[in-house]
Amino acid sequence: MRGRGLRIGLALAVGVALAFLSLLPVGPLGRTLPVASAHALLVRSDPKANAILQAPPAAVHAWFSEDLNPLTSKIVVVDPANREVDRGDSHVDSDNSKEMEVSLPLLPAGTYIVVWRAQSADDGHVTGSSFIFRVARADGSVPPIPAVLPTGHFAGGAGIGTPGGSTLDGPTVFQAISTWLALLFMTFWVGGVFWETWILNPNDGGRDPDLLAAARRSSARFARLAPYALGGVLLADIGIIVGQALELSGGISPTVLSAILFGSRFGAFWWLREGVALAALILALAVTRGLLPNRAGTPASGAVADLDDDMDSIPDWRRELVKTLRGVPRLPARVVAGVRAQSGAGRLACALAGLLLIAFALSGHAAAVPANTFIYAIAVDLLHLFFEATWIGGLFYISLVFIPALGGLTSFKRARVLALGLPEFSAFAIVSAVLLAATGSLNTTIRLTSISQFLTTLYGKTLAVKIELFLVIVAISFYHAFFLRPRLARALVTEPDEQAASGDAAQARSLVRAGSAGTTPPPANTAETAGDPPAPRAPGGGKPRGDDLPPTARTLEERIRDWLRREALLAGAVLLCVALLGIFAGSLAPSAPAAGPGTGGAFTDTAQVSGYTITLDVTPLKFGANTFNVTVKDASGKPVSDAGVIVETTMLDMDMGTQSTQIAAVGPSSPGVYSGQTDLAMAGHWGIVVKVVLPDGKQTLEAPFKFSITY
Repeated sequence: MRGRGLRIGLALAVGVALAFLSLLPVGPLGRTLPVASAHALLVRSDPKANAILQAPPAAVHAWFSEDLNPLTSKIVVVDPANREVDRGDSHVDSDNSKEMEVSLPLLPAGTYIVVWRAQSADDGHVTGSSFIFRVARADGSVPPIPAVLPTGHFAGGAGIGTPGGSTLDGPTVFQAISTWLALLFMTFWVGGVFWETWILNPNDGGRDPDLLAAARRSSARFARLAPYALGGVLLADIGIIVGQALELSGGISPTVLSAILFGSRFGAFWWLREGVALAALILALAVTRGLLPNRAGTPASGAVADLDDDMDSIPDWRRELVKTLRGVPRLPARVVAGVRAQSGAGRLACALAGLLLIAFALSGHAAAVPANTFIYAIAVDLLHLFFEATWIGGLFYISLVFIPALGGLTSFKRARVLALGLPEFSAFAIVSAVLLAATGSLNTTIRLTSISQFLTTLYGKTLAVKIELFLVIVAISFYHAFFLRPRLARALVTEPDEQAASGDAAQARSLVRAGSAGTTPPPANTAETAGDPPAPRAPGGGKPRGDDLPPTARTLEERIRDWLRREALLAGAVLLCVALLGIFAGSLAPSAPAAGPGTGGAFTDTAQVSGYTITLDVTPLKFGANTFNVTVKDASGKPVSDAGVIVETTMLDMDMGTQSTQIAAVGPSSPGVYSGQTDLAMAGHWGIVVKVVLPDGKQTLEAPFKFSITY
């Protein structure tokens, strides 16, 4: 009972630790990590969303979080009837690839909708949304917002205030499925290459004979499956491009396809992915057809001890865990030895697997970070992909290659190979799980700014599901690696079989060794020597063939195989979450605030002074001329007219003195409202003091305000 409690306690502790590592990028610590934004998102615009302008703008400018593909990004301005009113010259600024603009004719008073679509030049994802601004009438009155506004003007442009990536439509579903399949096929193939290099190398002639036989049977099966996996990568990558084209234009246009493939860094790295996958496919076909040898000339030495060499420690899960952890420092030596043991084709496959991981990293979100953190972000993402392929790819290999390849062995040898072979994977799996947890959120390079986003965004909900699935896989791995597997090893060594029915345990152990060595054990005082008919034997002597597995061992072996398959299915679900995270990253973008009646403006704040209410409205809140509107009301809420209003502006970042501007009353149409213009000479933080001299001249009210402006 105590041992079971310790196992449960350790499993919970490991789960909490891995969950903590998974959430490291969230919150204050996340602000220190160099990560990319959630696709190309709108950072700011001029005019600002929901701005009310006293004069029509000459152009609309929009700044985004990532470099834009100039061939596919677009911005238009339409009226409430969805008629385009701009000059049709939408373009990405030649001096700033994060800025998009379109010029405007002289617009009459009214409501206008800015619809934009942005394709990141870094990760290829498409985002779109829209916002409104209004132009006031000559008398200062503001046109009302129509009850119905356009929800889009072209493919990829979303509805009012709707951030791109917050919904699933046909093209985005197609992209998600294509991305998932590309990850599945890539992870399976790279994981298989790593498994055959560092876990059970088919060229390692010094291994236990049963393990070597299983490794070579698995290698033959993997060689048959590898071309299908690499072909799947090629086709899935094409599906990603087709999905982007559908999202950008609503169809498959050669012009749009050309723009995606040749108009951005994403397109260049997509070609790298395809080129590496094609080279790997050619190599796999050459090996499958016998054109290249897949066996090393000089086998390496890596013998594995027999089951009963360390029998006293096998049933103890704590000792087994310590034994696995002690194997972690030896992983670098195993990596070097595995590469040396590979054939020339195997080493080339390792190099191509590494290049494919690099190509996936360079065409992912990590490529969208600023230049000064590019190397760090790519390195983190590459590590994440490497350990994902090692662990999750290893699970795929076990389920789809290793276990099916054991079907030709006797049930006893199958169980023995599982008992001896799985510990070879444990040290790699533990290291991979820890580092996957630590770099999990960085894999998407999207930073969650608060825990609440787990519940309020599609990205956060998907990430939460991914973390939960990850922890379930860890729990399953712990269960079969340190509970079921040691019990299976003990059952194979100690449980009597047909040859040990008389109680001679030593004979049973000799059969275990003989079953792997292919030799006939010396006779003992058993039923066979007493004249009973001998049990059927495998070719060459050794363990009886047929259903020769003890009942307990048979049950444990079946349970281990079942749990390994469940792990692989859950790992596939984790990769699906990864694909959806790329689609839903746009949901982290804040929606534009809902427009409503009122004076609005780029900056609005209210102060209470001696029972009076003073409201300051500043627009467009940028370097240069700005309009200051001040509304004054008394304690009963009545507008205060005939007052004197002065605005004093002070630059807080630099001593530039204080500038005073007297603003005038708008007139009878807007009682209590005073308006005027003043210049803000530079971007930065500004302090504003509004001084109101009341009509009787006996009292002056002072209301301080602070805001920041940009160029």
